[in-house]
Amino acid sequence: MLQDLAKLAACAAADGSVNDFVATKVLRRAGCLEQLPADADQRITRTEEMHDAVVAFGAACVKPDATVADVVAPIIKAKFFKVDARLQQQFADQTPPPAAPIPRKETETDDARRRRGGARCSKRHGPNWSGTGGYLAGNSQLATHQVVKGSEFTHVMVVMDDEQSGGNQIAYDKLFGATELGERDLDNIKAGKETTVDRSLRLLYVTCSRSRESLALARWAEKPAEALDFARYKSGWFAEDEVVEIA
Repeated sequence: MLQDLAKLAACAAADGSVNDFVATKVLRRAGCLEQLPADADQRITRTEEMHDAVVAFGAACVKPDATVADVVAPIIKAKFFKVDARLQQQFADQTPPPAAPIPRKETETDDARRRRGGARCSKRHGPNWSGTGGYLAGNSQLATHQVVKGSEFTHVMVVMDDEQSGGNQIAYDKLFGATELGERDLDNIKAGKETTVDRSLRLLYVTCSRSRESLALARWAEKPAEALDFARYKSGWFAEDEVVEIA
């Protein structure tokens, strides 16, 4: 849906007005116009609903204080594009999201984590559509660790920040010895199953092996001293002078 939204956002001018002709082309290419009712009156009503939604979307795109929810809501309500069921559920659910578990989020259910993350996302400022379009077209210099698999780049910087990862399947703090293994990891080790450290190490290999000439790793750690000690003296991955603390 993001690709369709980025194309539709490109139809909006700086004042929020929408080029109806170009927007119609976007909707036609996305197959939205094929869903118009055959009945003439219903067709007119549906067309007006779609036009109103595009106008509201264009106006929201240029508002500096608009949130993601403000921008996407008209499109979801008008049912233009194919929308993931989880996103539809997120917008339909108006109950307060669950609080983050304390002290760690390993015991949080997938549904609770998804609801909490969705609520945080919907309250953020609206997307930068020019940047979004470039990212989806593969023209961005930034990508997630998972997306870069199979690609190569001349220079690579791998940014590792568990706080911003939004999940509990990857934990670089555990990989770099900054935090101890959780009970689930210890149970998986005893059972011979994959642990968070195994997944993190595999993902780190994927990102590091994308570089053709130079590679830099940037690590935000919960306990910097422990992470630096592991990187310098215990991991065996780096020369001592390759590890630098940035204040």
